[in-house]
Amino acid sequence: MPENLLEGLLFGTSKGGFTGAVDRPGLFEQADGGTLLLDELNTKPRDLQTKLLRVLQEGYIRRVGGTKDIPVDVRIIATINEDPEELLHQGLIRRDLFYRIAVIRIDIPPLRERKDDIVLLAEKFLEKYNEKYGRQAWLFSEKAKEKLLSYDYPGNVRELENIIMSALSMFEPNEHVVGEDDLVINRRKSLPAQDVYNLGDGGLDEYLAKIEREMIENALVSSGGNITKAAESLKIKRQTLQHKIRKYK
Repeated sequence: MPENLLEGLLFGTSKGGFTGAVDRPGLFEQADGGTLLLDELNTKPRDLQTKLLRVLQEGYIRRVGGTKDIPVDVRIIATINEDPEELLHQGLIRRDLFYRIAVIRIDIPPLRERKDDIVLLAEKFLEKYNEKYGRQAWLFSEKAKEKLLSYDYPGNVRELENIIMSALSMFEPNEHVVGEDDLVINRRKSLPAQDVYNLGDGGLDEYLAKIEREMIENALVSSGGNITKAAESLKIKRQTLQHKIRKYK
């Protein structure tokens, strides 16, 4: 999302501030007296982070194009999906903003490190998509549970939800038990060690293309299909990744 649109979403807009602008409260005004979640704080532009810091320190916002200071009282919950010390070192988060927000820090381990949560979450998603898709699947078979527990979920909880959503979308309305075969899990591929120097008939170009394709597939799975995040993890431009996705179909 362009920075100016994101700023208008958070702080609101004033009529006449720019072409097509109308008087509209932003999320900070709407959350006044309550709580606002800032998801993946490290993806926000630094100029916007500066404005967020000012709001937190001074307790008021000014709409885009406006001249009036509007007081707000909002509790902030912020999330980041990478190591905070590394993000600070890279300059992706302003230090003053981070320490202003990080009064209480909670580190949530990845799903693969909290196996006890997997079936509980899967059952919750089962309930959610039963209602959404009009299904009557009320439990997982033991084999299905074993399959869920054996996976390491590079995409964390979002990937688990996608797996359950996929299963329920293909379910028959009168089925009640989710079986092992109903769960489509795209396990990450790895190249056998003994094949490292076995280029085959295609030579080096084909071998490298195979590796590149598998890395792209893994990045897309890990990011839940989010191309921007996948590109960041691969350290390439988004447009480059889109080109390669088309290239490898």
